[in-house]
Formats: sequence, C-alpha cells, structure tokens
Amino acid sequence: MEPVVGVDVAKGFSVVQAFLKRNEPCGKAMSISHEEGGFEQLGEILAELQTKTMHPPVVILEATGHYHRGLVAYLERSGWTYFIVNPLQAKRAKGTQLRKVKTDAADAWHLAEMYYRGDVTPHRTWDEGFTELQHVTRQHEFVTGMFVQAKLNMRALLDQVFPTYEKVFRNLFSVTSLHVLACCLEGQIENLHAVIQKCTRSSHSQKWTEAKMEQMKEALSYWKEQSRSRAQTSVLRGMVNLVLAFSDQLSELEKQMDELATCLPEVELVKSIPGIGDKLAAAIVAEIGDARQFKEAKQLVAFAGLDPGIFSSGKFTATSSRITKRGSKRLRRALYLAVQCGIRGRTNPRIRDYYDKKRKEGKPYKVVVIACANKLLHHVYAILRKKQPFQP
Repeated sequence: MEPVVGVDVAKGFSVVQAFLKRNEPCGKAMSISHEEGGFEQLGEILAELQTKTMHPPVVILEATGHYHRGLVAYLERSGWTYFIVNPLQAKRAKGTQLRKVKTDAADAWHLAEMYYRGDVTPHRTWDEGFTELQHVTRQHEFVTGMFVQAKLNMRALLDQVFPTYEKVFRNLFSVTSLHVLACCLEGQIENLHAVIQKCTRSSHSQKWTEAKMEQMKEALSYWKEQSRSRAQTSVLRGMVNLVLAFSDQLSELEKQMDELATCLPEVELVKSIPGIGDKLAAAIVAEIGDARQFKEAKQLVAFAGLDPGIFSSGKFTATSSRITKRGSKRLRRALYLAVQCGIRGRTNPRIRDYYDKKRKEGKPYKVVVIACANKLLHHVYAILRKKQPFQP
C-alpha cells in the first residue's frame, strides 16, 4: 500500500482526497480551511492513513499563487512528505481524461493519480533569503511601474498648468524640483528660498541657490498672468505628492534590497558580469534561486521561457519557432534589460560581439537580443554553479 493525499488548493481553503492505494479512495473528499484548525484536521487525516497502511502518506498539491504557502509551511513543520506540482503539468494530466469534469474534488483526484503514474518529481526548494529578495524585487518592480505612470501624468498636467517651470530645473523630477513645485502650488511662495536650501545638496553654492530663485521669479511672474483651472492645479498638487511618496517608497525598497543582497553571495557574482547592476542582479538571483536545482543550463533557459518551441509532425517540421515564454517573465525582462545594457557602448564585449555576429547574418533586432539573453543566461548559470566571478 502507498497512501497518497491529493490536495486542491484555493483561496482560504483546500479540498482533500485521501487514497489507500491507486484507485482506492479513503472516504470522501472534504474541505479544510487554511487556519490552524484546518491544518490540524489535515494532520489527523495523514496520521489515520499512516495507521491504516503502516506507511507514511505523501501529499500532492499544485502550486497556486501564494495560497499554498501556508499549507506547505504546516507540512514542513509537521515533517510530512509533500510534492508541489507545476500547474502546466497538472492541466495537461487533467486533459487526458475522456470526460470533461472540473471540480475541486476531481482536481484532487487527478493530482494523486499523477503521483501513482510517476509523473511527479521533487519540487525545487527555496532558501528563505531568496524568497525575501523575490518579494522585495517584485514589489520594487510594481512600484516602479506606478511611479513611471505618475510622472507621465504629472508632466502632462504641468504643461497645462505651469509650463514655464520646466526651464528652472534640469531634472524636473528631482527631490528639490518636486518640493519647490509643491511649495508653489500650495501658495507658499515666500518659503521658496528656504525650501531650495533645505533640499539641495551641500555641493551647491549660495550663488546656485540665488540663480534658481531668479529663475523661479521669472517663471512665477508668467504663471500669475495665465488663467488656470483650480481643479487642474489641485490635481497637479496631488500628483506631485504622489510622485514624492513613490520616490520615498522606492528608496526604502532599495535599502531593503541592498541589505538582503549582502546575505546572498550570488548577487555579487552576477554583478561581476558587465552591464548588470545592483537592481538587475538582485532581480535575476531572486527569480533563479539556487542554481544547483538545475542540472544543466538548458533547464534554466527553459525555466526562463527562452527555449524555442519545436513543432514537427510527420514530414513537416516548422522552420520558424518562437520562444515558449512559459517560464518567469520577470527573469526574461531582467535578462532583456541586461543585454541592452551590455551591448550599449560595448559594456559587455562578449555579448556585443555575439550581437554583431547575428546582426550581420541578417537576424532582426529582437531575435538577436533574445539570442543574446539566452547566451547571457548560460554565463549566469556557469558563474553561479562554479561560484566564481565572470571572467571577461
């Protein structure tokens, strides 16, 4: 007898189906909550199976966003053996059935059946440092997207409300510029000199501050002559405060990212590759995790979704193939940016030479960049497995 428990995970609860052996269920499917009481109920089911069969049961569950993590944490604390199934594999296994049945109980049954067929392999394990770095890098990416959109909206409003302000500061979205603009929109013009002195760096002289004040007087004199909507001014004031809040949040996330990166030597190894800085290195390491879980570089390439899809049937073989895009889109994006940084100005000579070679062969730009990303990922895999920095 080989007892197995299939678990279909959902938000807040899971459906559990226990088996004494293949095609011999133990009782009916039941629902458990993702609380301590529900987890203890699952522990009682597992203990009962072990008593009946004299063998420790195995738990099979599907990776379902972040909802399965609480259940996995309980199984690890209790010492039960479990396997996490890739959702693509689970969906393909369900499609082999003749009947079209989609219920939570049926999904739990199919997960157990996958184990009995031998389709389940041990899942990759994560170090807690990789998990924390992944949370921070993904949050940084999310906030950065909103930050960029907020700056675009602010720029469009500024062109309508205060167009002469763009001539005052070279960097419109610097901290000094944003605080000065907020001061103007709030009507606190008499405090401009103090705000500029407070926000500027110590390297800026008094002469520079006075020059900015003169420019601000010219811009404000033109601004007062123009008729403007109160609603637009109010919205622009809110957008400025929003951009400042996003800037502060990104700074805090970058500090957390640096603290976590110091605990992971893999980040420094990836940074040794020309064209990859702090943020890209942290994002790449966070998405890859422990490189030892991949037996060869091709597996890592497939995990990133950069492997070409192959289609062949009978005498027909497709001559053009696209990448599968079945892996981590965040890892693909980080590699794409790293390639662009590497080929710009020959920052990474190896990638640049490979890029020039493929372009001379007549390949389109995006096709060549993806090929370079594939090659760069091979370099990343090599330095992570060998624990040695990149050798130019």
